Amino acid sequence: MRMKTRFSTVGLLALSLTVIALVLPVFSAEIAPQLDKFQGTWVLVSGERDGKKLSDDHVKNSKITYKGNQGELTSPHQHSEPIFFEIVKIDPEKSPKEFHLVRKSGPSAGKTIVAIYEFDGNDQFRFTFDPTATTAPKDFASKEGSGLISHTWKRTKP
Repeated sequence: MRMKTRFSTVGLLALSLTVIALVLPVFSAEIAPQLDKFQGTWVLVSGERDGKKLSDDHVKNSKITYKGNQGELTSPHQHSEPIFFEIVKIDPEKSPKEFHLVRKSGPSAGKTIVAIYEFDGNDQFRFTFDPTATTAPKDFASKEGSGLISHTWKRTKP
């Protein structure tokens, strides 16, 4: 009976690891450092939506946290509840660099949003995207009528 239990445990472990490997996106050795740059908690410094500056209240109440390829966003100008998302692709070879995420909750849940990003040192980055997931931005401008959101985030100190 002990041997049967041991084989069942080993089999269950192997199956679990296989499922995890299939579900998690694989980031190559070249991409992993880019993903690492996002890790931690960030606060919004400034932002625009559809060419209009975000209110100071929305800016000061926005934050984003990255853990691995998972994220949680608090952003009053997008949704009243936290938005959870998963990073599914990063392409630092494109110009501007691309970041693909799938929202698990909030507006456009289940859709892939293509964003562009650029770091200013290690503790600040710009990020522009279409919250409806219908277009991929070509530059960091959030012009009136574009529907795009452009954010500048600053890393919080632990």
